[in-house]
Amino acid sequence: MTERTSSFRRLSEMKRWTYILPVIVFIYVICYIDRTNISFALPHLKDDMHLTGAQQGLASGIFFWGYLLLQIPGGYMAERWSAKRWIAILMVLWSVAAMASGLTHTFGQLILARFLLGVAEGGVQPALMTTIRSWFPFAERSRAYAIFKLYTPIAAIVAAPFSGIILTYADWRWMFVIQGGAPLIIGLIAWLAVVRDTPAKAGWLSQNERNYIERSRLDEGEPLKHRGTFKAAFTSKIVWHFALVYTLTQMGLLGLTLWMPSVLKKAFHTDMQVGLVAILPQIAAGIAIIMIGRSADRRGGHVAHMSTVLGAGAVILAGAGLISADQKWLVLIAMILGTAASIAWYGPFWATVTKLTPVAAAGAGMGLINGVGNLGSFFGPYVGGWLSDLNGGGYALTQVFFGAVFGAAALLVLSLRKKLRAATELAGVGARPAGTAEASSR
Repeated sequence: MTERTSSFRRLSEMKRWTYILPVIVFIYVICYIDRTNISFALPHLKDDMHLTGAQQGLASGIFFWGYLLLQIPGGYMAERWSAKRWIAILMVLWSVAAMASGLTHTFGQLILARFLLGVAEGGVQPALMTTIRSWFPFAERSRAYAIFKLYTPIAAIVAAPFSGIILTYADWRWMFVIQGGAPLIIGLIAWLAVVRDTPAKAGWLSQNERNYIERSRLDEGEPLKHRGTFKAAFTSKIVWHFALVYTLTQMGLLGLTLWMPSVLKKAFHTDMQVGLVAILPQIAAGIAIIMIGRSADRRGGHVAHMSTVLGAGAVILAGAGLISADQKWLVLIAMILGTAASIAWYGPFWATVTKLTPVAAAGAGMGLINGVGNLGSFFGPYVGGWLSDLNGGGYALTQVFFGAVFGAAALLVLSLRKKLRAATELAGVGARPAGTAEASSR
């Protein structure tokens, strides 16, 4: 009976996992769908607005230029003002911009709506990541950020059928309106009802859990309230180091998007087969993210986890060009392993960022890392396309390049080992089994 009561008590004092994270993941799944749904609308926009190929590319890419504007202010505002209020405002603005895309009639109007969508969404991710840092001690952050990153596979699985159903029974205008209205109707209500800036402000949190979160963060040498500055973020060498790593990983992801869809189509022929097998890599990625994040928190060795995963991604991407479409099961295995390796490093990476980034650079620094890193997503396709032209339209050279990019990221991560070890030893943070810290705090 005592053991059962103890287990129930531990579960009741882990509301930070069951309240905060589901809302954050839900919000960013919708955010990600609103960002990418233009790919489903482009064939219809081409006919209705008579868009050229260049205009279609600009309509897709203009989002990222807007996305850069609020990256650094996003983390700063969440830290210095209120993450709850800041994200609520951004959700309203992004919802209006997303729905406005469905009300456009000219190319100029469409570009403006997509640019403003990027501006509004740009401040959301660093603010959400700042919120996670406030609610989870370092010993739990690999798992917390890993769960947050589940938005990628979830959105990839949900986006296509969700958009397809709307386009089947309505048109691209309704797709933008319906998918843009979701965060305003559902996400905003959930966000305002559940999330608070700090554990101290959450009435639904038990006193034991609140004490554990705050005591753990203080024991790890981290103040409960950050007061960062823009200058500290821009002048921090470690922030730029992380930004370079993140840029390389985002470029490396292009290796998957350039090679695998085309080979998958050739290997499995029918749209039905392609649709079914394309889900498997996303499921594998979700499992890998959680496993790596959990392992890093339990065993420590965040750098080892990151470098191993990135190294595996480098080998898979570099060798992918040697696989022909005739080897369809090998194609599928490579796609599963490559997709998993491409994002499973995410949890330990952002946990390490929160540990090594100076307190004065914390909020703005996270925005800078994410913002600069996303430039890799913008420039990667150009580099990949240029290498493909050099290779006569093939992807072998492109894959080697993107594999090398992942390898370079792994080496840069390895250089952080001594710094992270020193930081964790100084603060007395070790690899602790889940629940140990909570048990000892009571």
